[in-house]
Amino acid sequence: MDLDMDLRTTAVLEKHSMQRARVHGPAVVEELICQRNHMLTSRGVFLGSDPLKYSMPLLLMQMALIILTSRLVFRFIRPLNQGIISAQVLAGIILGPSVLGQSAIYTEMFLPVGGKITLQTLSNVGFIIHLFLLGLRIDPRIIRKAGSKAFLIGATSYAFPFTVGHLALMFLNRTYDLPLPVMNGLTVAIPLSSMTSFPVTTTVLAELNFLNSELGRLATNCAIVCESCNWLAALVYDLYRRQRALTSFGAIMWIVALLFIIMFVCRPVIIWLTEKKAQNVNKNDEIPFFPILVIMFLVSLGAETLGVHAAFGAFWLGVSLPDGPPLGTGLATKLDAFATTLLLPCFISISGLETNFFVVGDSHANMMEVVILVTYGCKFLGTAGASVYCKTQARDALCLAFLMCCQGVIELYTSIMYKDAKILNTQCFNMVIITLLLVTGVSRFLVVHLYDPSKRYKSASKRTILNTRQRNLQLRLLLCLYDVENIPSLVNLLEASFPTRFSPISVCTLHLIELKGRAHAVLVPHHQMNKLDPNTAKSTHIANAFLRFEQQNQGTVMAQHFTAVAPFSSINDDVCTLALDKKATLIVIPFHKQYAIDGTVDYVNPAIRNINLNVLEKAPCSVGMFIDRGETSGCRSVLMNQTWKNVAVLFVGGPDDAEALAFCIRIAEHPDLNVTMIHFKHKSSIHDESSNNNDFSEIELIHDFRSLAMNKGSVSYKEEIVKDGVETTQVVSSLGDSYDMVMVGRDHDLESPAMYGLTDWSECPELGVIGDMLASPDFHFSVLVIHQQPGGSLAYDNSYALPVANQKLVGESRVHPRFSTEEGFMTVDLGKD
Repeated sequence: MDLDMDLRTTAVLEKHSMQRARVHGPAVVEELICQRNHMLTSRGVFLGSDPLKYSMPLLLMQMALIILTSRLVFRFIRPLNQGIISAQVLAGIILGPSVLGQSAIYTEMFLPVGGKITLQTLSNVGFIIHLFLLGLRIDPRIIRKAGSKAFLIGATSYAFPFTVGHLALMFLNRTYDLPLPVMNGLTVAIPLSSMTSFPVTTTVLAELNFLNSELGRLATNCAIVCESCNWLAALVYDLYRRQRALTSFGAIMWIVALLFIIMFVCRPVIIWLTEKKAQNVNKNDEIPFFPILVIMFLVSLGAETLGVHAAFGAFWLGVSLPDGPPLGTGLATKLDAFATTLLLPCFISISGLETNFFVVGDSHANMMEVVILVTYGCKFLGTAGASVYCKTQARDALCLAFLMCCQGVIELYTSIMYKDAKILNTQCFNMVIITLLLVTGVSRFLVVHLYDPSKRYKSASKRTILNTRQRNLQLRLLLCLYDVENIPSLVNLLEASFPTRFSPISVCTLHLIELKGRAHAVLVPHHQMNKLDPNTAKSTHIANAFLRFEQQNQGTVMAQHFTAVAPFSSINDDVCTLALDKKATLIVIPFHKQYAIDGTVDYVNPAIRNINLNVLEKAPCSVGMFIDRGETSGCRSVLMNQTWKNVAVLFVGGPDDAEALAFCIRIAEHPDLNVTMIHFKHKSSIHDESSNNNDFSEIELIHDFRSLAMNKGSVSYKEEIVKDGVETTQVVSSLGDSYDMVMVGRDHDLESPAMYGLTDWSECPELGVIGDMLASPDFHFSVLVIHQQPGGSLAYDNSYALPVANQKLVGESRVHPRFSTEEGFMTVDLGKD
């Protein structure tokens, strides 16, 4: 009896848990919502309770539906190169009054008026944290590196549409006498359409894998200039909007005071806490996570107290802190999953939930859309025109204009803020959101199809080791490293290359670092790196190792050191760009598998494999993939007095094998190395060299090596007579531990009988058939797999020719003139225009 009474009481309480009524407010009639207390958690369906009448179950269902719907929408629009933010807005539109919200039952269940408050509050917390992370990834010093070109394009990209948009609004107002709500809405819609946010632009570039491309770097610089113009315009507009100048000035001074507190109080405290934490636990990557969160929430509270959004304080606190590790990386690792993946979709979807297509049918809707489209059109034309004026190629100028038109979470946040402040009415808000989606979607799609980052380093000339040998050119190497463990074997490779005064080597080292905790990509010489960045210490170890090798080989080796920080999905652009700018002959990149001391595979990195594949496909020179087994073979660098003693090259036939043989002939000149060439031949070609499918250059290389072997005891030539791939495999397997390093071409003469039956399967096709065999844990020597730059019709690059042999008698200069006159220590700074 008591249970029945309890159930009936619960049903009545749930039925009347929320009441709404229209009351007369201070200015207009407003809707008032009354909700009963203690409606947080449900008693359960078994006690007759409806969970969706309570705040917690309703919030969980709303979040689950929003995340699920946005992921489903993203799956459909991803092939069109659209971003996750567009999917989240569309998810909000689908779940909102425009589609499913037309059902009163659905609206009462999923979107009750009282249930929106909890969702909006929690999603705003997620947005505050997300904006803090966006600010943390920004390096304010980038604006000083923007250059005059970026300043002109960025300023024009904001000023031109802002000016023309307001002129169009004034013309329409004089012609049609627009209502005050429409005027107020368009007054803020024009700056919204003119702005380009730096965090949004870098996010779009990262999603499209353009962040570290030439266009991406220019767009990054232009975006931060454009956003600075927007902040300045917003400050002027705020001064103009306030009725009393004294009150306005006082409010702005309090905001300036908050920024001073952030810069000169919060920032030093957080840095001090970080250093103290790292010293206490003896780890450089440890951060004081909870104290930073407390400071962030206090600063956000201060911003709300001064009348600006809490995200304002969180954003500028993030900007004030050092980007990158340890703070940027550590906080992003801890907060991204919670704020960006879980709560941010709810915040972005709110813009869709508040969009109602059925309110757009007003008589002034066309005029509003005309003004917004005119603003976007002028933004596109202004950016493209300024880019062409700055001598940017026409296609790149169009792509840059499209990128500057892309908008995202910052613009959505600003739109929602203006709508909540009653500055944007529902009609104008709908037009802003719809246009933002369409313009951003079309712009992203066109940029992907118009811009090819690799076009810059698709060389019109051919640079190969074979060409270097035949034409007496300087050997120029680009060595890529991920960690200090890559140093010893690569130094051994340089030592084996036998640099001399009359056959010098120019080497560039490139430290590849995955972009974490910062928004923009970096490709700079080592001496320009931020000293506070923990990655600088590792790069310094790498630079010092090769600097010491350069000093030990003074006059024969010149080394330059660079660091690239970019997403691993596009860092191959930095590798190829530097190879092009430095006219490298060979790029050496580490293999994606790391081997333990017992020879087994210790670690596999799929991201590095993708980098290798992209470099192989797009490099402007030859590429060598280096399988480092220095630890397993006990060989260390020349700096530790343990070097390679025995080197072999495997030759079947084909351009790649010829490239490997040309490099090996240079190594064979080293007086302290034993070099062996193993030539796989079919018995039908024993007496007839021309019957083997080798072209003239390969035959000449083989003869040169055989002549060298006849005149030098440390060089030997072996012929292995095989009838098919099975016997080839047996010969390769018999190499054992006889060598410290083995070289081989990636691709071989497929018509050679030695390859029969070996092309059916391989675990790592990027290594080629024999290279894939040598990557097996059965071997304990290092392997260099060389792929010659394709393009038989390309003209050979004859830059950096060396003196002819008889000039050795003229003078005994220690330093090759190429080093001091043309090469020097010139550096690549892609941040400059």
